[in-house]
Amino acid sequence: MAKKIKTDNYKEDSPFLTGSQTRIFRPFRAVGYVANDIPFDLQIRGDTYFVTTCIGNSFHIYDCAKLNLKYVGTQTEKPITAIASYGDTIFVSCGKDLIAFKFGKEISRYHGNHQGNIFFLSIFGNYIIALSEDNIVILWDHKSGELYSEIQFDENFTVSTVIHPSTYLNKVLLGSRQGTMQIWNIRTKKLKYSFSSFGSSITSLVQSPVVDVIAIGLLDGTIIIHNIKLDERIMSFKQEGRVTSITFRTDDRPIMAAANMYGDITLWNLDEKRLLHIIKGAHEGLIPSIQFLNGQPILLTSGADNSIKEWIFDTLDGVEPRLLKSRSGHHAPPTKIEFYGSDGHFIMSAAGDRSLRIFSLIRDSQSVELSQGSILKKFNKSKDHIRSIDTLKLPQITQFSSSEVKQKEWDNVISCHINNNGARTWSFQSKAIGKHVLRTLDGSYIKVSSISACGNFGFIGSSSGYIGMYNMQSGIHRRTFAGEDKHMKAISGIASDALNRIVISSSLDGTIKIWDFNTAKIKSTIKIGSPISALRFHTENDLLAIVSDDLCIRIIDIETNKIIREFWGHKNRITDLIFSPDGRWIVSTSLDATVRTWDLPTGHLIDIFRVENVPTSVTFSPNGDFLATSHVDLVGIFLWVNTTLFSNVTLRRIADEEDISLVELPTTLGIEDNSEDLFAFNSNEVNDVSFETPEQLTEQMITLSSLPKSKWQNLLNLETIKKRNKPKEPPKAPERPPFFLPTLPGVDPKFIPALALNESEEEKKQKSDKTLKLNEIKIETEFLKVLKKNHSTGEYAEFFNFAKTLNPSAIDFELRTLSLDNNFEDLRVFLDAIKSRLKSKKDFELVQAYLNHFLKIYGDIISGNHELLGSNIESILNEHKKEWSRIDELLHYNNCILEFFRK
Repeated sequence: MAKKIKTDNYKEDSPFLTGSQTRIFRPFRAVGYVANDIPFDLQIRGDTYFVTTCIGNSFHIYDCAKLNLKYVGTQTEKPITAIASYGDTIFVSCGKDLIAFKFGKEISRYHGNHQGNIFFLSIFGNYIIALSEDNIVILWDHKSGELYSEIQFDENFTVSTVIHPSTYLNKVLLGSRQGTMQIWNIRTKKLKYSFSSFGSSITSLVQSPVVDVIAIGLLDGTIIIHNIKLDERIMSFKQEGRVTSITFRTDDRPIMAAANMYGDITLWNLDEKRLLHIIKGAHEGLIPSIQFLNGQPILLTSGADNSIKEWIFDTLDGVEPRLLKSRSGHHAPPTKIEFYGSDGHFIMSAAGDRSLRIFSLIRDSQSVELSQGSILKKFNKSKDHIRSIDTLKLPQITQFSSSEVKQKEWDNVISCHINNNGARTWSFQSKAIGKHVLRTLDGSYIKVSSISACGNFGFIGSSSGYIGMYNMQSGIHRRTFAGEDKHMKAISGIASDALNRIVISSSLDGTIKIWDFNTAKIKSTIKIGSPISALRFHTENDLLAIVSDDLCIRIIDIETNKIIREFWGHKNRITDLIFSPDGRWIVSTSLDATVRTWDLPTGHLIDIFRVENVPTSVTFSPNGDFLATSHVDLVGIFLWVNTTLFSNVTLRRIADEEDISLVELPTTLGIEDNSEDLFAFNSNEVNDVSFETPEQLTEQMITLSSLPKSKWQNLLNLETIKKRNKPKEPPKAPERPPFFLPTLPGVDPKFIPALALNESEEEKKQKSDKTLKLNEIKIETEFLKVLKKNHSTGEYAEFFNFAKTLNPSAIDFELRTLSLDNNFEDLRVFLDAIKSRLKSKKDFELVQAYLNHFLKIYGDIISGNHELLGSNIESILNEHKKEWSRIDELLHYNNCILEFFRK
């Protein structure tokens, strides 16, 4: 008997939870997933409808009021094949298992004796019905978790779908691929009735608002309204393509809607038995599920095109619906992604579905596809037999560029299209295609585009080596970068500096050319010797990164026109690269399925990881907190968090690339719930290599003590602090004891013990002789002992380390208790320690504070005994002047540089 496994704290050895981690980047979450070709589940809770959609190995729950995302399910080991719900519990089939989720968290699993994967689920009272690929109908009691029943069918009846007819106690209606139906009593496991074949495979069974009447959808596009009690056909309809889903309106209109495999929805009037309307291109491709909301003129649909939509019938005739709201993403893998703006809230992406989309990382409702005009109207009016609405869109976008500087004034996005000689402008502000088409003068195809830092000019590069500059406001051609020394092959990259002084271009002819922005004349040419496929320019440090066909990434300093770094390591064509916002790193992706991070200052590879799907594009957020990637065969955009912003990461060089970790891509669940110990990932790495900060990087550098400011600054103001802490009123004398009790004299009177009253004069005299006189005591503290010990060796590191442990008051006491005997020996030893520390250039601010306080205490003594202490003071003064003049010179130099850049 199958058992229900309690998994409140369930942890599976899944790669989604325990996959290898990288040094710098950790999986954060995936965006752009909405739905796939698995039928959704719709349930009502109170007055609110909730729809659950499948997105592969997880599911999303949306509220139908605003289509806001409510919950994201935990990742499953295998793709989800069916979804059903009961109350707060969501049931999904994953391979042969049935898994129960509550509020997005897995709570239990069900197992049976079947060997095939489950492909259909349906709720039947306290039971859940599942259909498996080995032709078995399984029933579980979802309250107790026990396996209730299993029915095995032979090859003459292959179950394809099942429903529970209204008012039929303990009975279910099964449809088959042979086109026949059977009614079974689940409790007794007996066949009650068998229907004759309808001539085609049954793909859908839906209960109509009328008891005993069932809508049957067939593979050949036929829809039959059948009375199962009388076994009579009431009416039938015929649509184009396989019937994938059927639904009925339950308000005052007798309308039935049916969806097909081409993305069309057909509306039928049941009273008049006629076709009312066809929503052509409601979705791009297969529509797995449609359903009218109960008692409302709203139709909810989902498609394999990664979208869910709500259609409302609010016209006068109530026939033709309009789109009320929707959530969607790409239904083809993105080929180019790029963060938009300076805040990092939006990612702009282009994909093989010929669309240009904006995804919000903050609020999903702000994600939108940029409009290309009235495509749907053109599609509905087209007389040609067009199956896909995508064919009416612009050709696929191969590259685009954007600038937020002038987004409120005019178009601020330029896109290049495959095999097309016109670049289109777009407006981020209006989320639509712009007014201008930037065409090449020689009619060659456009390969790349760029926008100047000021947002006023756009550049396009063509397959013939042509580079044109256009005004973004008017779309007028302004300048051509050509001439006798122009590029001889296709342009692969264009960039301009922040001040509009130069334009940089790269080409497949293996050269980089730097043009004067105003005159369009060549200033210099850099020959690489290998075709250049991509170019990235970092305007803040004037560094240019290029990708060559020899699998090398080269970094060029534009000021000197010299190659300053070469990065080798990729084993296949490099698909994309990007600078980090601070210009210290370069992140590159390749067809070898690796993502590599290169450190520019050291020239080392500091991070590398491999993914299952080849990365096609990469972009860094302007704040440096996220890295985003797109991948082959995946329609989502995947975010990776930069862990160096919130943890200690050792950026040491990676020398051995033989063991590259395979990292699972981020999921829609996000980093917060994906792994409980995800933020503890660096514990092992930090312990791998013990590293201690050196006390001094070089002997030529002045080093501070790294002590808290109060440790040395309070010493300079110690007298002020003492005055501030001095009590306002003098201490009060204690009350006098009774006159008859004998006391000892002193500030604090004490009673004389009884034994002391009987002491003789001789005993008192002996005690007074044992009392030591203060001038006979010689005090040598630990401070002085360590000082003299280090003086004998000439190394004062131990002394200053001990002094750092003392507070300002203790330092003051130690300095004041230095002895003045033996020709001021203690003072001369201390001054020698100060001089030695100044020469070593260590603890600079601490030494200054000690010396300042020492001179305040013994300044008069030093001035009066110049023959004994003068040489020590002069040597310290000379050493101090030498070091301070060097610091002062460096400070003035840095101030001049800052003033130069500030003005």
